[in-house]
Amino acid sequence: MEHQYLELRKFKHDYKNLIASLNTQDNISEIKDYLTDYAKSKEFRASLNDGSIASVQHLKNEILRGLVVQKFFYAKQCGVKLTIEIANTDFILSHGVTVGVRIIGNLLDNAIEQAQKMTDKIVTVAFNEIDNTAEIAISNPIDSDFNQYQIFETGYSTKGSNRGLGLTNVRDLVDQQKGFYMDIETKKDHVTMTLIVTEDK
Repeated sequence: MEHQYLELRKFKHDYKNLIASLNTQDNISEIKDYLTDYAKSKEFRASLNDGSIASVQHLKNEILRGLVVQKFFYAKQCGVKLTIEIANTDFILSHGVTVGVRIIGNLLDNAIEQAQKMTDKIVTVAFNEIDNTAEIAISNPIDSDFNQYQIFETGYSTKGSNRGLGLTNVRDLVDQQKGFYMDIETKKDHVTMTLIVTEDK
């Protein structure tokens, strides 16, 4: 029962990322109507002027593209700049897309919330593909309390009690998905978490 309760809490923690990622699907008329209205808004046009969001056209998984767009505007609401780096070539996850969206959504949420507390309020998400290996790297500023050896422990959080589920989800999802790996690199006052996805054989 305790295990089932924990799994339910994990699902409730990141289900919003799955729902948000559906905003590009053709068969969801209400979401399409909302996005159409929002695309005409002053806030949307102002956001496009910086050119950062335009590169998402190279993300060829629709639900991944939808997630990144949603997080771009979420970061803006939080006073954080989300910089999107994609080479001028198409990027696609060959398998495990739904799991990938859950992982990336959690990593972006964590990075944006951490950046909110920092002077340097910039989060970078970079997409790269080399030799049938896809890499999604998310970098954000950190403070002196950051401990990369504890962040994936259940219940650990720098945001208060009952908040330490996101990165636990990431650890579990990576462990369960074939061809998924996680790399963490800390340099000075920044951390980069990279999801590595190898070609499914």
